[in-house]
Amino acid sequence: MYKAIIIEDEYHAAKLLESMLNDIEPLVQVLDKCVDLPSGVRSIRMHKPDVVFLDIELPVYSGIQLLEFFDPKEIDFQIIFTTAFNEYALKAFEMCAIDYLMKPLQEHKLRGALEKLSSVTPHTAKELLPALKHNLLNGTQKKMVLPVASGFEIVNVEDICFFKAEGSYTHISVKDGTHHLVSKNLKHFEQLLEGTKNFLRVHRSVMVNVLFIKKIVRNVGHTILLNDKTELPVAEERVRDLLAILQEL
Repeated sequence: MYKAIIIEDEYHAAKLLESMLNDIEPLVQVLDKCVDLPSGVRSIRMHKPDVVFLDIELPVYSGIQLLEFFDPKEIDFQIIFTTAFNEYALKAFEMCAIDYLMKPLQEHKLRGALEKLSSVTPHTAKELLPALKHNLLNGTQKKMVLPVASGFEIVNVEDICFFKAEGSYTHISVKDGTHHLVSKNLKHFEQLLEGTKNFLRVHRSVMVNVLFIKKIVRNVGHTILLNDKTELPVAEERVRDLLAILQEL
């Protein structure tokens, strides 16, 4: 049995979510529905829920300010955001590996979010929300959360040197010399960074931050040499795109 609280200022949206939860998963018990963050905080402290369905756009306080009302040791619940944000803002959630439900709610998406509850820990919220808040409030995707074997690594996007495909995994190199192997394919990161300045897919297995390129080497084919002396392949059809970006820097 999961104890749940809904924090949503739209009455009909809250009732719809409660009804969908009753239909999809009888083991989820909605203990309270709150219209703003302060009443939601009081309800969380009173009911000790397992999961909080949290709207981002609330009166006075935004949903992403929730953690400001709690000490870290009090965060023993999961958060599933509900939002009508635009596509750019949704990318902030994806960059931070945080679950969200788009309005209007869809049954299969809600079912998928519920299925994940048993596989994540309450620590996830307090680890990842600061990165989400940073990205949403600054209007740029500056933080990326990497799900790694030991938990999560939060890195500055501008510090990532390159992504390299390793089967269904991706090897990520950061300028401080750290390396991470993430169970997401390269296409996932290409989509996340679509439209982000300085990142280019230069090969079927490589996406690079062009700011870290020291030079382009031409032998039989083309390769790039990074500042840390890493050498990476470049597909012939991407050489022109790469040169164009470098000339704009």
